[in-house]
Amino acid sequence: MPGCELESGTMVSPAFYRQEAARCRALAAGTHDPEAAERWLRIASDYETLAAAIENQTAPPPVMRAPMQQQPVQQPQSKTDPDDT
Repeated sequence: MPGCELESGTMVSPAFYRQEAARCRALAAGTHDPEAAERWLRIASDYETLAAAIENQTAPPPVMRAPMQQQPVQQPQSKTDPDDT
């Protein structure tokens, strides 16, 4: 079964996301708050989308990293004592 490896080395499979989607649908069915139920169903839909994306990919997506900006190096300043002049 295809999976996607996270940076930590954990494999996330479509089955995992589908289980989470089922859990969210169960939470939606168990609430008496219509707004909460709608949110749970949206989250379930997102999990289903993630599962489908993993199944349809041929290679894991590249990890995007922002290039590090080099900070300018400050040269140490010599301290002069006003009494030295």
